[in-house]
Amino acid sequence: MFRGIYEISLDAKGRLSVPAKLRAIFAEQSPRQVVLTADLDRNLLIYPQDEWEVAEAKLVKLSSTDRRARLIKQLYLAHACECEIDGTGRILIPPMLRKFASLEKKVVLSGMGNKLELWDRSRWDDMHERGIEELLGEGFDLGEELGTLSI
Repeated sequence: MFRGIYEISLDAKGRLSVPAKLRAIFAEQSPRQVVLTADLDRNLLIYPQDEWEVAEAKLVKLSSTDRRARLIKQLYLAHACECEIDGTGRILIPPMLRKFASLEKKVVLSGMGNKLELWDRSRWDDMHERGIEELLGEGFDLGEELGTLSI
């Protein structure tokens, strides 16, 4: 289970040094093999190989005739890239994905249970602040599922 927020710097070649705590989680699930893909908020998602296969199976079942479903498939499946965690615990982020998410030097890894989100640091700060304001705003509807959540 991935949790927590990690502030990291990409190296000059665009490699992400995965924190040791997270490497241990990857090692339990799918050693050294991860899948990176684009996400709607112009961030990246990092899945252990086995978790990606579950998500991919759901995406493949989406309609190819419904425009919105096809766009979702194009975003997640077309951008999906298998990557390896090297011997020193780094993942080389492909240039196309770095460009998509505007990843420069300072990035944030955010644990999301079965996957990680990878954000440009300034974009993370902006998104996080706007999200909190939205949650605290008047009239925000949590919906039926979240309305019963008690933590």
